[in-house]
Amino acid sequence: MTDPAAERTADERATDAATPDEADFRPLSLPRIAVRLIAVAVVIILVALVTLLAHQRTTGVTSQNFHTVFWYFDVGREYNMATWYNSGLWLLLGGLAAMIALARPAFRRSWWLLAVVALFASVDEYLEIHERFDVPGDRLAALLPFDIGFTWVLVGAPIALVIGLLLLRLVRSLPRRALIGILLGGALFLVGAIGVESLNGRHLAASDWIVDNRYIYGTMLEELLEMSGIALALAALISLFQHDAASGHYRLDPAVQQGAPSE
Repeated sequence: MTDPAAERTADERATDAATPDEADFRPLSLPRIAVRLIAVAVVIILVALVTLLAHQRTTGVTSQNFHTVFWYFDVGREYNMATWYNSGLWLLLGGLAAMIALARPAFRRSWWLLAVVALFASVDEYLEIHERFDVPGDRLAALLPFDIGFTWVLVGAPIALVIGLLLLRLVRSLPRRALIGILLGGALFLVGAIGVESLNGRHLAASDWIVDNRYIYGTMLEELLEMSGIALALAALISLFQHDAASGHYRLDPAVQQGAPSE
């Protein structure tokens, strides 16, 4: 006759074997993910640069063919591969932030705010909503003693600052790897979106708004910084998930849920 106690002990051992140990979980690699995402951005920029130079140095049908390829990868245009990738990074970031928010972590409302901001930015990449800020921006620019070029920056920069302050508690509560990734990603993005774009705008204004190679190269640098920044931030969020290689299980880093009381 089978001993019920022995059966329960065997069941418990089987359950323990199937349940991964706490020490077996490892965070997904932030550097590896970031490098791969940034590599795609670099390829897009390189294809645009090479086809632009080829278009300018050839004639006839060959030149037109290179220009067609350039158009699909030109980071200075909308509705092409470059825009799709940039918008996609924001979309993934927003979706991941929403997924984390649904897990009821600490600072849940801040996670929802991050999700909404990222999803709005994804739409903005296609519709250029931020450029509508030129209307109030022009009024503010008229008060300045110098030409700023793209005046939407005068409205967009304060909005970015407010959002950053609202998300500061959330970012500070994250594990160190994610904290550094998001801060570095945010810095890269702002250098490109506000710093380099402002310089590009001033150059364009000084050139009577005629697009030249200097402006195109500047736009490539701007977009590379922006895409790299978003990629780093996305990789930082992905690194908040842990994986147990033996069992194949994934989980959200407990530190994200235990870092502070839920809002």
